[in-house]
Amino acid sequence: MKKIYSLLFVSLFLFIGYSCDDGSLSHSDVYIPDPVEETDEDDGFSAEPTTEAVIKVQFGEGHEHQIIDGFGCAFAEWSHRIWNNMMREDVVNDLFGENGLKLNIFRGEVFPHYQNPTTNVIDFGMNRTFNLAANDPSMINDYWRDFNGSGCGEQVQLGQMWLVDILQKKYKDVKFIFSTWSPPGTMKSNGKPSGGSLASGSEDAYANYLIDFIKAYTEKFGIEIYAISPSNEPNSSGTGWNGCSWSYTNLANFCQKNLRPALDKAGYQDMKIIFGEHSWWKAGVTFLENGLKACPDLVNSNIIAAAHGYTLIGNTEFVQSPLCAENNIHLWNTETSSTDTYDPSWKNAMQWATTFHNYLAVSNLNAFIWWAGARPCTNNEALIRLEEALPGTNYERASRYYSYGQFTKFIPEGSRRVDIKTVAPEGDEEAFPKELLMTAYIKDDNYTIVLVNNSTSKAFETKLEIEGKEFQTMISYTSDEGVKWQRKKVNPSLSGLRSITVPKFSVVTITGKMKDIDAE
Repeated sequence: MKKIYSLLFVSLFLFIGYSCDDGSLSHSDVYIPDPVEETDEDDGFSAEPTTEAVIKVQFGEGHEHQIIDGFGCAFAEWSHRIWNNMMREDVVNDLFGENGLKLNIFRGEVFPHYQNPTTNVIDFGMNRTFNLAANDPSMINDYWRDFNGSGCGEQVQLGQMWLVDILQKKYKDVKFIFSTWSPPGTMKSNGKPSGGSLASGSEDAYANYLIDFIKAYTEKFGIEIYAISPSNEPNSSGTGWNGCSWSYTNLANFCQKNLRPALDKAGYQDMKIIFGEHSWWKAGVTFLENGLKACPDLVNSNIIAAAHGYTLIGNTEFVQSPLCAENNIHLWNTETSSTDTYDPSWKNAMQWATTFHNYLAVSNLNAFIWWAGARPCTNNEALIRLEEALPGTNYERASRYYSYGQFTKFIPEGSRRVDIKTVAPEGDEEAFPKELLMTAYIKDDNYTIVLVNNSTSKAFETKLEIEGKEFQTMISYTSDEGVKWQRKKVNPSLSGLRSITVPKFSVVTITGKMKDIDAE
């Protein structure tokens, strides 16, 4: 017992002698080690590989494919729900930040409810206060109230303004694009945002309306809008949401004869027009090709060809667009998700990793945009599921968020996809799982390799090589059931070889710099 009291006394004496008056420890009395900066440079040697299996990257003439414009997500009519979530800045950072997905494309909307359906006056409302607290009573109370014919339409518009504002201030490399579900009702054949088509004779008025929107946003936020789309899903106007029917001929002619001249006249010669945005990928590519044939001059009008990817997951036909490739028109998927029952599992994430791979490797896609970056949902439309309550106070990341990140975080904008192949040891044709999918990308002296191992039973070891070059640095990032974006430095062996182990049912991304073989 005396020993205990003695220890207590000594401890109290030391605490009084070495603490500040307020009871906290003085900074000078506490040893705080300097932070360790994580570098990508080699810092040692690895064991010699125990396998002769090789994954080899090939680039140069005959091995090069499409340029990657980037990856993104949309908010559109769901802009209000992130705006009214108390953790909204964290969510934005998870999507666009350096430690998140590092997305570089934001897809917003030109809303039809800018027009008052009673007075027909169009007002973009750029002078309204959008930097309100997420739980501001003026927006939370009577949340679903009507605004220009749209429930909570005011919150939607203000939420998009808040998103654009924070993105242009904190994330400087974001491409802003905006799609239009429907022209204003007065320009429609049926007078309403849902259903109908563009009324005959309204082409110039609609083009000028889009110019007015562009001016409003660029002047308010100081942004450059990368691309504008006059039509979201031209085949889906009969749905319950806003929409407008277009034939491929009418849409192509509008883009070429009305919108392009209006953009050029207003000084937006560099702004791209997104043409297409049909709901389904294969039918959408056919829509694009038919439109380009119907209006051949459109290929010279600074366009992006786009379609969406809505089918049952795993059933998409990943077709290419020969006309786009022939005319050097970049091909984007500007919206994809799925509406089946919410599934945050790693199995779902691997299904999406396969989809991302196929769009890049089979369809030669230049950019991919997920539908809802963040929203409350009971299906799989969102990467991040927000709390349903208003205001929301938390959120969760579905596992597909991480499999998407295996591509978005590590494939730089401007990278070119190049060839990659496996070289199995003689007599060991099963060195690699048959379910393995691979893509590779080069930008200057940087490389990225993405391996999607769909085998649920087979992990494997492999050496890595770049034909005609050697690796200067190498870092791997692994996601599977147990880990997400796990970082590991891959040092060379004493003989200069580098190898990795790819777990079963995983996505592994390898990045680094390469150098000439004779470089020191």
